[in-house]
Amino acid sequence: MRTEKLLLIGPMGAGKSTIGKILAQELKWPYFDNDTELSQLSGLSVEELGELPVAELHVLEALCFKEILSRPAPFIAGVAGSVIDNEEHRELIQGEFAIYLRLPLAEILDRAGYSGIGRQFTRVADDAQIRERFTRRDPLYMACAKLTLDLTSSAEADAQLIVHALKEGDISA
Repeated sequence: MRTEKLLLIGPMGAGKSTIGKILAQELKWPYFDNDTELSQLSGLSVEELGELPVAELHVLEALCFKEILSRPAPFIAGVAGSVIDNEEHRELIQGEFAIYLRLPLAEILDRAGYSGIGRQFTRVADDAQIRERFTRRDPLYMACAKLTLDLTSSAEADAQLIVHALKEGDISA
């Protein structure tokens, strides 16, 4: 297994935090949770971040993403969904080992909810806007990822699939 910077990408609610923590325990690598890191970087509480205007939050998420990438490997990091919208960020993601945690739109909405960081959008957007964002971002995530994992109902099983693929070298960087 190579020493990497594993980036977990995907929409809110995909399970980046949950799977990231499981992977960190299995691989004995640090895990950098986007919400925690964003709070520390900005000096704002998770609750305050959850109330920011979406555009302002996206600026902070981009800064946080770049700061995390500057850290030495190995590590696992959950990446805010908004980062994929920027071409420069997509190039940075492609330079690392990104895993797209993929879910159908209906399941994302069930998991994501309406409170917390990044959920501002789901509180104000209509179904068409949410569908447009998903349809636009899905191929971007797929293009950036070295591994796309269609998630099951078990975060533990999903994490084990990732660990197995990494240890067996079943995925190419």
